[in-house]
Amino acid sequence: MQIVNFELEQELWMQEGACVFADPDLFFPVGSSMKALKQAAEAKAICNECDVKLDCLEYAIRTNQDSGVWGGTTEDERKSIRREYKKTGNLVAS
Repeated sequence: MQIVNFELEQELWMQEGACVFADPDLFFPVGSSMKALKQAAEAKAICNECDVKLDCLEYAIRTNQDSGVWGGTTEDERKSIRREYKKTGNLVAS
């Protein structure tokens, strides 16, 4: 009998996120309506108070998270950060 070791894609810093008790849907606004923009701003406000914001952003870049608010950034904001990261290996956060 072969036992498969299955690890969930969760890192220790995730337990320390300011978002841990927030509604996960808040961090995944849909579209570009005023409601979605307000939702993204609310999520980013939580991120801006978070002690692990940079860890979260690095994780999002490293694992190609292409939706949602991660580390205080939206999908579009991460695109330019990701390009720079691929070139230099350095994470540039605004």
